Amino acid sequence: MNKLSVNLNETTSIFMDEVFPFLEEIAPFEDITNVILEVMMPVALLVIFFLIMQIFFLKRPLKQLWALLRGVAFAFVGLVLFLQGINIAFLPIGMKIGSIFAGFQHTWILIPTGFFLGFFITYAEPQVRVLSQEVETASAGYIKASIILYILCFGVAAFTALAMARVIYDIPILHIIVPGYIIALALLFVADKRFVSIAFDSGSIASGPLTVGFIMSLTVGAATVLEGRSILADGFGLIGIITLAPIISIQLLSLIYRVRPSKGGNNRG
Repeated sequence: MNKLSVNLNETTSIFMDEVFPFLEEIAPFEDITNVILEVMMPVALLVIFFLIMQIFFLKRPLKQLWALLRGVAFAFVGLVLFLQGINIAFLPIGMKIGSIFAGFQHTWILIPTGFFLGFFITYAEPQVRVLSQEVETASAGYIKASIILYILCFGVAAFTALAMARVIYDIPILHIIVPGYIIALALLFVADKRFVSIAFDSGSIASGPLTVGFIMSLTVGAATVLEGRSILADGFGLIGIITLAPIISIQLLSLIYRVRPSKGGNNRG
């Protein structure tokens, strides 16, 4: 207990001395012009495409057109602020925290840290929530959104912890990726086919911008500090590992959560 207390005090002291001053140095609007230009290009192309469709085909009422344009404006501002936050905060802070934990005597602390961050970042990922709601709607409420959400959270958390263990103990990525995909492909033959499509869609959605922006930078930061590690060989590869998490976990869920189509085409238990 005393040793644990000392480790917690050491961690708190390091965060107070290194992370908090680092946060104070963040410039909120640094290089925001570049972010605005990056977001403006695809949004402008979408608006032009819609206007062409509106003029020649859709011919929607002017009131609906203005409502759409207002929505696009809100989405534009939101994307700019979100990407700016990723650039000025998530990426550098993730690398800083990764380097701090990797500098501890007990580097294994990165493993539970990865599990904790993997769970809550996936829980906060907007795309994961949208997918969960879509699955519940498409299954007429039989597959609950909360079940999909928590399965994805725990799956990504477990594989994030595994990715951290890979960096700490220098485990070759092939020793994780190859068995992982063998398991994922083997499950195709026994999993409920309705869950298979959900599983493979979830693979890309779970590795969204929050995961890439923070957890990947955490592993890169750890690889820069751990002796004998390569930033390119050991710091990257996390997303490939995390992509396996939903594919395997959702297919495993189907083994105990069978979907049976009822009369009329809706899915019921």
